Amino acid sequence: MLRGTMTAWRGTRLEVTLACLLLATAGCFADLNEVPQVTVQPASTVQKPGGTVILGCVVEPPRMNVTWRLNGKELNGSDDALGVLITHGTLVITALNNHTVGRYQCVAWMPAGAVASVPATVTLASESAPLPPCHGAVPPPPTIHAASC
Repeated sequence: MLRGTMTAWRGTRLEVTLACLLLATAGCFADLNEVPQVTVQPASTVQKPGGTVILGCVVEPPRMNVTWRLNGKELNGSDDALGVLITHGTLVITALNNHTVGRYQCVAWMPAGAVASVPATVTLASESAPLPPCHGAVPPPPTIHAASC
């Protein structure tokens, strides 16, 4: 929470304090001493070549600057040449290939500091190995056979 008075009356005009102006310019009204936390970590995944991969991360406090790293190197937003789209904490690899596999981390930034997520490893599935089952997939119902007497 923002502490203190945001405005002061001087005569008939309203003056905004410098601290509040800086916070408004940054687009958030967070406590400058609050350290960001990654509350939902991106998950490792295996995908076939050319497949789509979606990595997500949720940070607290909300509305903070979130960037991504690939193998420790900062990604500067979406990269059409690489086939990576970044929006609001979500990273989408449009067509997985040898250049887009690796360890991904989301990074939350604030004036008080930055915090990185646990790395999520994105791996190419071999053509001979089956893909792992989807999380939350429902197995087919068991087959019931009638017994004959």
